Amino acid sequence: MLIKPLKRTFIALVIVCSALEASANKLVFFQTSDSLFVIKGNDPFTPYLKSIPQVLQTLSSTNSGSGDKAITTKEIVFASKNNINKVYAIMAYPQKAGKYPAILFLHGGSGNAAGLRELIEKFASKGYVALACDMPGYCDIDHTPHSTGPWKAYEAPDEKPRFNIENGLQNSSLVDAEVAGLQAFNLLASQTNVNAEKIGITGFSWGGYSTTMLSGLLGKRAKAAYSYWGCGFYDKGSFWKELISKLPEEVKKQWLTYFDAGRRAPHIKANYFIEAASNDTYFWPDAVSATLNAIPGAKNHVWGPNVNHSLVPTSAPMQELYFDYQLKGVGSPFCEVKITKVEDQEDGGKKIIIKVKNAKGIKPVSVKIYYSIQDANWQKREWIPINAELQKNNTYEAIIPSAIVVKQINFFAHVTDSRNVITSSNLF
Repeated sequence: MLIKPLKRTFIALVIVCSALEASANKLVFFQTSDSLFVIKGNDPFTPYLKSIPQVLQTLSSTNSGSGDKAITTKEIVFASKNNINKVYAIMAYPQKAGKYPAILFLHGGSGNAAGLRELIEKFASKGYVALACDMPGYCDIDHTPHSTGPWKAYEAPDEKPRFNIENGLQNSSLVDAEVAGLQAFNLLASQTNVNAEKIGITGFSWGGYSTTMLSGLLGKRAKAAYSYWGCGFYDKGSFWKELISKLPEEVKKQWLTYFDAGRRAPHIKANYFIEAASNDTYFWPDAVSATLNAIPGAKNHVWGPNVNHSLVPTSAPMQELYFDYQLKGVGSPFCEVKITKVEDQEDGGKKIIIKVKNAKGIKPVSVKIYYSIQDANWQKREWIPINAELQKNNTYEAIIPSAIVVKQINFFAHVTDSRNVITSSNLF
């Protein structure tokens, strides 16, 4: 059913939708740029939003480190999705008694929790309670011996089960993954040594998608999110765009409503950061930009120039600095970068005005414009830097010559500060 949107009634429709949430046959509304769709269905994640899973088994408990860096690492298995699945997880935390901020770590496609052990132990030694779990539906089924469930019958790394909802929303293997993520978050929040108001989420690739998705589902319960590449709006520009376009129309609408992280992004309350790769094979700049635009609250990002699904050079310390500030209140926020004006020059060139907002004591050490010509797909583009010059009050200017402008380009501002934190403007 297609209804033309009316600005004055849209809020009322959302209120009606919220009032019907408890109904077994509720209406779910979502808006595109030119229309409002109304679809009957049940959100498959609603029953698990506050579901704390039962820990079925503790596989091991190991102490390491000394002094303030002494930590305990536990391997556990918890029940998920109404006990249909068993999910392996690793939790690490400081041995010293107290209440700590916490972080949920999410692996990428064909990964597993075991691959994140070193990372969660590092954060535990820095004063966090950290947890990583296998993500059923996109983890490595051959190297996750303690995680079990019907999802293990899927051929790996087959993408199709994630998009298969023709016989019901529960058929998507992403239900298994995101329910495990929700329950892992709830398990983390329930720990007596965790400050439940200071929990972050971070993940890589499909784990970045889940970082965005879970942040939207959890709302204000997630304090901070740091996504590597993964975003929403797969239909606007991603590795899966063609697969989605070939779905039957009603199936496509429902998949986008319930499983696209971009449609969940308006509900994100966490401070959100994404490391985006300008040449990414999987998450294209179109989709990343749409996701950022859909988040109403605090957000920031970096475009890694000429990077395809790999980290920016200072990624690891950036992640630490981000969570230290967002969850502990230690340090300073990342610089915010905006292109405030694009001025036409007499010779046909463009003057780009860049405003950098940085915390006291933090200085930009490099400000550039990166541009690429639009006649190649994102993966094949070459991003070329142009230095920007300081004018006054953290305002910078760069000139893009007319010979470049006439070729039809995209561009963004790119700032490295005195901590080697890198942030970017929106993509133009």
